[in-house]
Amino acid sequence: MILNFFKVAFRNMKKYKGYSFINVVGLAIGLACVFLIYLFVQDELSYDKFYSQSENIYRVATRAKMGERKTDYNSICAPFSPAAQADFPEVKYAVRTYFRNNVLFSYEDKQFVENKLLRTDSTFFEVFDRPFIYGDPKTALHGSGNIVITENTAKKYFGNSNPLGKLIRMGEKALYTVTGVVEDVPENSHFHYNLVCNLKLSAEEADNWFSDYMQAYFLLEPGTDYKELEAKFRDFTLKYMGPRLKSVLGIDVYEWEKSGNEFKYYLEPLEKIYLHSTTDGQIEPISDIKYIYIFSAIAFFILLLACVNFLNLTTARSFTRANEVGVRKVFGSSREMLMLQFYAETLIMTVFAGILSYFLIELMLPSFNMIAKKNISSSLLWQSDYLLFVLGVIIFVVLFAGTYTALSLSGFRVMSVLRGEVRKGKTGKRIRSSLVVFQFTVAIGILISAFVMKEQVDFMQNKKLGFEKERILVVDRAYTFDPEEKQSIKEMLFKYSGVENVSFSGMVPGRGTNGWSMYREGASNEDMINFRLMHVDENFVDLLDLKMKDGRKFDKDRLADTSVFIANEAAIHALGYTDCPVGRNVYRPNFSDTGRTPIEIVGVVKNFHFESMRDKILPMFLAYTPQYHQRYMLVKLKKDNVMEGMKMVKKIWMKMTKGEPFEYFFLDADFNTLFKGEIRVANILTSFTILAFIIALLGLLGLVSFEMQQRVKEIGIRKVLGSTEMNLIVLLSKNLCVSVIVANVIAWPLSFYAMQKWLSNFVYRIDFPWYYFLIALVVSLLLAIVTVSGHSVKVANANPIKSLRYE
Repeated sequence: MILNFFKVAFRNMKKYKGYSFINVVGLAIGLACVFLIYLFVQDELSYDKFYSQSENIYRVATRAKMGERKTDYNSICAPFSPAAQADFPEVKYAVRTYFRNNVLFSYEDKQFVENKLLRTDSTFFEVFDRPFIYGDPKTALHGSGNIVITENTAKKYFGNSNPLGKLIRMGEKALYTVTGVVEDVPENSHFHYNLVCNLKLSAEEADNWFSDYMQAYFLLEPGTDYKELEAKFRDFTLKYMGPRLKSVLGIDVYEWEKSGNEFKYYLEPLEKIYLHSTTDGQIEPISDIKYIYIFSAIAFFILLLACVNFLNLTTARSFTRANEVGVRKVFGSSREMLMLQFYAETLIMTVFAGILSYFLIELMLPSFNMIAKKNISSSLLWQSDYLLFVLGVIIFVVLFAGTYTALSLSGFRVMSVLRGEVRKGKTGKRIRSSLVVFQFTVAIGILISAFVMKEQVDFMQNKKLGFEKERILVVDRAYTFDPEEKQSIKEMLFKYSGVENVSFSGMVPGRGTNGWSMYREGASNEDMINFRLMHVDENFVDLLDLKMKDGRKFDKDRLADTSVFIANEAAIHALGYTDCPVGRNVYRPNFSDTGRTPIEIVGVVKNFHFESMRDKILPMFLAYTPQYHQRYMLVKLKKDNVMEGMKMVKKIWMKMTKGEPFEYFFLDADFNTLFKGEIRVANILTSFTILAFIIALLGLLGLVSFEMQQRVKEIGIRKVLGSTEMNLIVLLSKNLCVSVIVANVIAWPLSFYAMQKWLSNFVYRIDFPWYYFLIALVVSLLLAIVTVSGHSVKVANANPIKSLRYE
């Protein structure tokens, strides 16, 4: 009996080759999209779960509110971890991490610039355990001169030889002994390292409770409720920071909090950092759980599109199976047996589609990895959890798409079939029209969302940022120069006609700033304001083309300018100095006593974006610090000479540094990396928009083709009675156009609501572009009409004699 089911199923597929092909291909594309999104989501959800005790590891975060500004950040002070491990028995290990980038290492005559040097505590590998290829993880970091390197780093430095005991040099003097080689950190980690060595802290740093430049991770004892541990942080803070706050500000914590200020520590579970953390100062870019929800929803709706295609085409030709159903019932088939027959047919087509989807995934995966910035392997397709998911999807498709077919076809009455009443029903047509509306609603909603996301990304990339970012070459490791050498290299570069300006700075827009809490004039001890700070030289304002609103720029001939600030508009607003700010002071607290050091504001620049546009522009000062170890050298090149200018800068750099590596980037490209998460999402959504329309149009093509075959006699009679070809084309396309218009009307408010929610994540955002509704309407109508126009023209041009003979 079961074999007969499959024989009949294959015969029907062979009889209706065109519709079977459309069904299988449409379903295969839908399944390939779903499986790709599943692989993407699983990869995103897997972050930091490869450590043996990952469920017990937590990162310490800080919530602070000072004045109007409230912020969460994940950096803490150096003494926090050892004090917490000593005070809390729940904390098995507490390790601090501090990453350094652009560090020069050398081995024999080879030099390497490392961007992932991790300084940490000796118990790091007790918390973040990784397999060691060489060395002992328990003792590898027990020594200030020990260093552990990753497998790839070992191959880069030493080839395939055992590197244990070999010496490498950091900078010019520090020698380190390789005491371990560890497997590379997997990609699905929120931080990566190439080399690991011990923290080296001065006595002052080790006891400074007001610093915040490193991360702290706790490994808690199994069974610990981390929320209960968080509750103890209040007393811990009062114990260690209360007296120090009193000595610096002259007030206790309670008075400080009464003024609306807040400061507290809390814990972030390691496995949730990548998708759920909202703290500032992430070690590497993270994602957002909202995008998992978005892509999961897209996968579900694309799967529904594919199922609706199957359902539509099956019900459209249901009456062609009526005689078969009638004959089977006359010969004794029960309704249950007929339902099994139609479920079997659905299963066969779904399995074919599933097999085809595997080939499509192999073809699509390289492009998908490039768009999604992933390295997902096709080998995952054969893992047990993935195969279980595939099985679950196939069962869903069979039940969803096959149930209606099985119930409706098996329910035909023999007498109704013999009388031809099955052909006259309008219910099926209404259902098919509703399904077409649903398909286009989904496709149009995704299309509008893709349009809006792309517009927001373009807005962020092209918005006037308040500074010039084009043609600015940024050279890293400029701290190798002393002040005299900086002046010398400036003079050498200014002699070259391809250079417009040269500046040295501690930071550049997009790469972070320092923080400093200060007072306005006449402020009480508890009324501090948090400002961002950038260390710059006298050329910085001109090189970035910052617009002066008031006052003057820095002047290298004024010795006193090393003790003054240039403020942005946000800083002036925060201080309340809107009336004549130039010449007024801001006050820096002295951490050795309760005094305050006045710093004069000599200029005001218009606001410019130095961080992501997700957040508002923060109060910031520019400080003139030529003696400061400024990391970056900025060179503004002329338009027609960028590449030649870069070669000249490199030549002068190599001459001045006597062979220091030339590490550089262009400011515009680097600043745009702040938006790479949004760019990735927009690109993925665009790809699935195209695929969603392909699925919808494939189904529409099959449906219209089949329905037009049933109207050839009607069209022949209309032509005999005088209808023109254009009249017939309009007649055949009218219902389709109505369905697409209805789909647009439904999709517009849904997509508007969804995109308004998404745009609310950005402080600087576009207004919703209403014209995208019209674009979506035109695009969907054109695609639908073009898809069916070939059949419409063919049927309209058919000889009416042949049409009337058709039976």
